[in-house]
This record gives sequence, C-alpha cells and structure tokens, in this order.
Amino acid sequence: MDNDLKLILVRHAQAGDAAEFACSGQPDNLRPLTDQGVTRMREAVQGLATLLSGPMNLVSSPHVRARQTAEILAEILPTGPIRTCDQLVPEAHPSALVGGLFQEQPEGLLILVGHEPHLSRLAGWLMSGRPDSLVRMKKGGACALQLSGPPRAGCAMLHWLLTQRQLRRL
Repeated sequence: MDNDLKLILVRHAQAGDAAEFACSGQPDNLRPLTDQGVTRMREAVQGLATLLSGPMNLVSSPHVRARQTAEILAEILPTGPIRTCDQLVPEAHPSALVGGLFQEQPEGLLILVGHEPHLSRLAGWLMSGRPDSLVRMKKGGACALQLSGPPRAGCAMLHWLLTQRQLRRL
C-alpha cells in the first residue's frame, strides 16, 4: 500500500437481541454487546492486530454497541483517543462522511466502527460510486480499503474482507 488513505471498516460485535431490548423501553442505540460478543471481539482484535501497523485513528458510531467495540479495539491496537461520528449511524448516507470526517485526512490508518447496512453501503459507494452493498459485513468482521486520493465515490479498492471468526483464527 502506498501513501494514500488506508481505511478499515469494523462492524460492531454481537449485541443483545433487538426485540428483547425493545421490551425494556430503552432506545435501540443503547443496546450493549453481550458477554460473548465482548470475548469474541477481544480475540478477533488480536488477529486484526497482526494485519495492521503504524499510526491508527479510531472513530465510532455513537451507539453503545459500536462504542463498546471501539473500546475493545483501543485496548489492543495503538490508537489515539476514540472519536465519535454521527455519520456512522445505520441510517446515514455514505457520502455524509466526505463532508465531515474524511475532510480531516488523518495520517495512517483510519478505523471506522459502525453498523450494517451502513458499512457495506459505504464500502460499495467508495468502490463503485453507488451506495450499494457490495460486501457483507458480519458482526465483529472487518474489511480494508485503499483509497486513491481524497475520499469520494469510486475511489477505493478492496484489500481484504474477514469475518470475526477468521480474525480470531489469525
């Protein structure tokens, strides 16, 4: 990979059942990871660490389950402080990141922690220019994109896409 922006997309780990959590009367954005989700994500991040090097910038959706996943990443990877970004919520259009987060152009890897279908649509938009899901991000999975030039529609190439299980086996 050359000096262009390297982007890692990470889907949050296993969270509690959405329907059961809805019965609590709390909004879905407060739904946390399960104990098993935390354990499996810690193992997956150990594998992810074998693939990544250099400075890392970590940005998370504000939803609890994504933020908890980002905290696990920050425990193991050499990242700076976790930043949150409202454009990483599931309903956001991929292009919304261009005007905000991507304008900063951080050095090194940019790791975004979010949700489906947003992450798959973001990857599709960056690779093809269309906000279509060209990849399938499983819970706790990750993909690496190489962006040529400033972030925009159709500027990325997929380097790898791994499930949480594959990351745990690295």
